[in-house]
Amino acid sequence: MENMQSIFKYSYMCLLALCLTLLSCKKFLEEKPLKEQFLPSTTEDLQALLDNPGNTDSDPALLEILSDEYYITPAYWQGLSADLALNYTWSLNDVPYDPSWALPYQRPIYYSNIVLDHLATLKLPDDTKSREIKGTALFYRANAFFNLAQLFAKPYDESTLSDLGIVLRTTSDINEKSKRATIKETYDKIISDLNEAANLLPKATEAPTRPTKAAVYAVLSRVYLTMRDYNNTLKYADLALQKHNMLLDFNNLVPGIPFNIFNAEVIFHSRASVTSILSTSNAKIDPALLSIYNQFDLRKTILFKPNTGVNTGTFGFRGSYFGTEGPWLVFTGTATSEMFLIRAECYARKGEKEKAVSDLNTLLAKRMDKNHWIPIDPSVVNEPLALVLAERRKELVFRGLRWMDVRRLNMEGANITLKRVINGTEYSLLPNNNRWVALIPYDVISRSGIQQNPR
Repeated sequence: MENMQSIFKYSYMCLLALCLTLLSCKKFLEEKPLKEQFLPSTTEDLQALLDNPGNTDSDPALLEILSDEYYITPAYWQGLSADLALNYTWSLNDVPYDPSWALPYQRPIYYSNIVLDHLATLKLPDDTKSREIKGTALFYRANAFFNLAQLFAKPYDESTLSDLGIVLRTTSDINEKSKRATIKETYDKIISDLNEAANLLPKATEAPTRPTKAAVYAVLSRVYLTMRDYNNTLKYADLALQKHNMLLDFNNLVPGIPFNIFNAEVIFHSRASVTSILSTSNAKIDPALLSIYNQFDLRKTILFKPNTGVNTGTFGFRGSYFGTEGPWLVFTGTATSEMFLIRAECYARKGEKEKAVSDLNTLLAKRMDKNHWIPIDPSVVNEPLALVLAERRKELVFRGLRWMDVRRLNMEGANITLKRVINGTEYSLLPNNNRWVALIPYDVISRSGIQQNPR
């Protein structure tokens, strides 16, 4: 932890210097020769930019805001800003939630591009350190592109490949005109960057906020899962688990703040940007979700806390892998539990029931009360895929994954409709509706001339 603190301290010092340079992008470009002393010039400077959590861990909060894992009270909803209130109900007349578009471009994508641009011009030695920095920047940028694609582009499908994807910013030059790539181009770039990163990154790092080969494989498994390419999904989930397969035993945890930050399950540590709508006091867990846990499932008491006072009878989320740093923060990183579930789903889809159930048993042995749990017998399982998806629903709460899951499953005919009720009025989001793709901020449309998503 002391080493982590020194890394972050150095990162913030370098960030402060860079901010003096970037207070005005236009002025920075015009007066660059006068400010050479502030520009990153060493591998240490570039590493510091990537180590600063404010630069790299701003995944889109909409990934969780739009999900059906929680609800808010009518009184709180009525006091929300229009962008949050209308997105919460998936309104036809919604207003773009600007941070979920802007922050990934302004932080992980922009700073990764700064690093990649400088690596190309500084003539640094082509050594292990430089290659690791390049791999890290490629990873952060690809991960950000992927998260943006889950919100601002249609789901990946053979029928959507030529439709508009996201803007692929690959330079820190603010004068380069933005344009939307196709969905095929978007995913091709994500996969290309991740594959290159896998060849550059080490097996282990000093901090879980720095990506490793296992982190790349884990994100690749997510990408291919979203694409419904289950052969490649299986390949990369298995590769990730070969390098990192530890699971926490919930029998040894206590409610309260049950997890430590950087715990043993974490493959890569990151989070969604903070928004009050998702705080424990405001976001109450959907009763339908709570009802699917049985009495011996420790996740119900570990992940959720009973509310008190006027909120008695409701539950809030407390199971973030940010631990004491923020038990309700949306952990969007990758962890071994997700990889076991991804691999189990792929086995189930391939008809390899015994392997699917084996992975489930490995996970559930650490999640169920050990005094009452009996391993699942594959011979009595008639629908292994349904079983795996049910466990995925229970395990990966508040990870920013539910929205992605429903989008891809609906492309396969799952016909899942999301619903909310406020003051007796039901709001719904029907399968494959245009509102499964978020609106791009109006000022971005105005400045760049890129096409808006339809409503």
